[in-house]
Amino acid sequence: MVKQGQGTYPVKKTEFPPPPANIGRIGSLKRYPDCDYAKSLLYEAARLVAPIIHEYKFKVSNLYEMFPKNANLLGLNVNYGQKIMIRLRPHHNDRSFLPMNEIVGTFLHELTHNKFGPHDKKFYDFLDKLKERYEDIHYRGASVNYYSEQNKLGRGGLPSSSLISVREKRIKELSKPKFKTESKVLGSDTRVSKQNTRPVDMRKAMLEAAERRLRDSKWCHSENAQEEQLPSDDEFDIEIVERDAFKKGSREETKSEEKPRHSMNVQAKSQSKQIEIIDLTSDSEETESNVPEIIVID
Repeated sequence: MVKQGQGTYPVKKTEFPPPPANIGRIGSLKRYPDCDYAKSLLYEAARLVAPIIHEYKFKVSNLYEMFPKNANLLGLNVNYGQKIMIRLRPHHNDRSFLPMNEIVGTFLHELTHNKFGPHDKKFYDFLDKLKERYEDIHYRGASVNYYSEQNKLGRGGLPSSSLISVREKRIKELSKPKFKTESKVLGSDTRVSKQNTRPVDMRKAMLEAAERRLRDSKWCHSENAQEEQLPSDDEFDIEIVERDAFKKGSREETKSEEKPRHSMNVQAKSQSKQIEIIDLTSDSEETESNVPEIIVID
């Protein structure tokens, strides 16, 4: 006889590592059954962009997933990094996900809003600089002064073979050539610069810049972020890791625990001393009354 079970089968919740430095919290929309996978995409995007965040000292308090009704909206930056929201799913299907390169591109765009608000020339120059730096790090092997400890599920940490020692890195840097090729005019110190044979048409460049601003204004509403209907924090499956507050709180707890224990020990010792004195006094009285008096005569 088959009996119908009660309740759902207990599923162990996926444990995520702490977010990268300068990112406070990472959360996905918990109304979807694949929210853990969505959160893992945000962690992966944060890991890929972490060297740039560290290099430019960006601050991101909250990195959240968004699924707005507007099909063109891909990202949002609220109050210069207080909350960055990224679309992970296409508008026509909330059970599939966008490729990682599009997610990272949106993340870099929204990080640029930490420094520049409107979509102007300064904004796009800085965004192109971030994209170039990202390609240098991940595709051209540029060296960065940033190390991120990655913990995969079911493993304690990185294998020892993937770690490069400081000595090997120093030897690699010293082995690079120290000279730079350049061309100069014979008999002078002036350098020969290659002139652009195809001058850029200013009118065409201005038209392309205007079209780019128009396209970005459709899918990025960070300039008018306050007008958007943002989901509340209750709708997110948030991984909260506050390192400094946790350390400070643990220290205060240990101090607060040590003080009452110390006072209790002092009270206990004083009480034990009082009890011992009382017991000794009573014992001495009993012994004096019970022991017979003996007189020795020489």
